[in-house]
Amino acid sequence: MQHKIDLHGLTHDEAARKVETELIRISLTNYYQVEIITGKSKSMQDKIINEVLGPLKFFYYIPTVNEGTIIVCPDDLL
Repeated sequence: MQHKIDLHGLTHDEAARKVETELIRISLTNYYQVEIITGKSKSMQDKIINEVLGPLKFFYYIPTVNEGTIIVCPDDLL
């Protein structure tokens, strides 16, 4: 199941908290894919990656066709 988390209009700290809360909830399902919409803010992406995705060991990638998003999914779905 695909989910979207849109971070437009949030501060970087608010965005990190929202992503952490939503990803933990969503990841309780067996199969998931989450599109995190960050916009073109490289600093927001870095914060999400360094403070949420990395420490919680979520698999993610940034698609070359839309660098304003981060895709999170179980690594066995690729």
